[in-house]
Amino acid sequence: MSFLLNLPVAVSIILVSVVSVSASILGLKFVRKRFSSEMLKENHEVAGFIFNAFGLIYAVLVAFVVFVSWSDFNESKRNAEIEANLVADLFMDAGGLPDTLRAQIRHAAVEYTRYVINEEWNAMQKGVASISARERLRKLWQIYMNADVKQLPNVPIYEESLHRLNDLGEYRRLRLISSNDFIPGVVWFVLIVCALASVGYTFFFGTKNLRAQYVMTSVLTLINALIMLLILILDHPFQGSSMVDDYAFRHVLEFMKNMLAGG
Repeated sequence: MSFLLNLPVAVSIILVSVVSVSASILGLKFVRKRFSSEMLKENHEVAGFIFNAFGLIYAVLVAFVVFVSWSDFNESKRNAEIEANLVADLFMDAGGLPDTLRAQIRHAAVEYTRYVINEEWNAMQKGVASISARERLRKLWQIYMNADVKQLPNVPIYEESLHRLNDLGEYRRLRLISSNDFIPGVVWFVLIVCALASVGYTFFFGTKNLRAQYVMTSVLTLINALIMLLILILDHPFQGSSMVDDYAFRHVLEFMKNMLAGG
């Protein structure tokens, strides 16, 4: 189903809706050809009770998965924003360091941000990291490690910058982990089985107006399909057309370029 992520959201919704609703209509037709509405009505009382109990359990499961997926999506977005802000902090803190060291840090910070935007954001769609971006971060580390702390006029700023560099590495790792941290397959299996069961269960309710049953079944199918699509999108925060964008990094890059230009 991952191909749905790369389609425009509207196209994915239409495709999922058409396929799922068509399948449910065919399934309902198949059942109604073999069982009359009178035969199905005989079990309405028991079937309705069981369907209500199943619906409650399924609703709780779906609500929990959507909540967790949405929370993870927002956390991934927040981690990326914090990472970008840490780059800006390093850039600004470098202003309190000697000229040579300041120039090296600011150049490395700009280069790292550029490679994250131009390479790594696309690479994360495949679940991999940019080697170039990683090397730019390593270069930042080398600059700080090679600095002669005893010769620095403002050691507290250097120490604070080093702390921010540690945080930058941590949030970068969290971002990369998020690009590969998906809902377990067994959860997807349970969700899909429950969704199919909820739709299939409606086939065995008999109504005199068959068109009304088609509509009700189609609506339930559509809701299930859209929820599954929503979970799929939220489960892949750095993949597809609805992925977390790189706005924070582009904003920070523009900020740093303006600072270097004296703006």
